[in-house]
Amino acid sequence: MMKIKLWPDLVDWPMEVSVVGDVITINGEDIDLSVIPEGFRLPGSAVGNKFFVEDEYVERLNGVLYLTLRLPVDWNSPEKYRNPPEPIILDVSAGQVNFPDTTPPAPPVVELPVIEESNQEEAGNGGLEQA
Repeated sequence: MMKIKLWPDLVDWPMEVSVVGDVITINGEDIDLSVIPEGFRLPGSAVGNKFFVEDEYVERLNGVLYLTLRLPVDWNSPEKYRNPPEPIILDVSAGQVNFPDTTPPAPPVVELPVIEESNQEEAGNGGLEQA
């Protein structure tokens, strides 16, 4: 079992993650965390993968691995993912990790009004009046 805390980061890295036992696979790279014994922790920087947050720890407590991964966001991703009020934590036991969809919303479609051209013959001189 892993508890993955997500750290929003303004990067455009693709990320595909799965978990089997104590092995987390990120974009095809297997990272075996079984070397971390109960009650111990390892700095994220020691893992050697850019998705692990360097200043956070990977630790095992009560048989659960706790780790922090970068969550790629865009400058206009939903606010709840760019700057969450509470940390986003995923509980993962096995399989594909489903991350929140941080895709920016589509810009609204604005219908512009149709401007009808006036008939030049009706206006005569284009609406100008002689002073």
